[in-house]
Amino acid sequence: MGITSKGQPSGLATLNASGQLPASQVALQGSATLDFPSISAGTVATLTITVAGAAAGDRVAVGAPTTVNASLMWCAHVSAANTVTIRLYNPTGGSIDPSSATWKVSVFQ
Repeated sequence: MGITSKGQPSGLATLNASGQLPASQVALQGSATLDFPSISAGTVATLTITVAGAAAGDRVAVGAPTTVNASLMWCAHVSAANTVTIRLYNPTGGSIDPSSATWKVSVFQ
């Protein structure tokens, strides 16, 4: 079992026997209640989460809320120091207004 993490030749870190990241890998955590605006067909909306210590080039894993519309596609990246941007894309033919919900991110250095 591996987790995507910076610093390993393959990009993967091996979890230890307790299922934890090794001390050599840093996992930063952040969460925020995000209220995305209505997203028109074929467009993108972005909001940010503050994650202290996050730096450009770090890898990000997203914990999307269970209430997110199944038609939306999302991704996240460190867009500036201490800032993770979550981007929602609406590939459908109509507008989608996502409900306010808590998004979680893990940043691996």
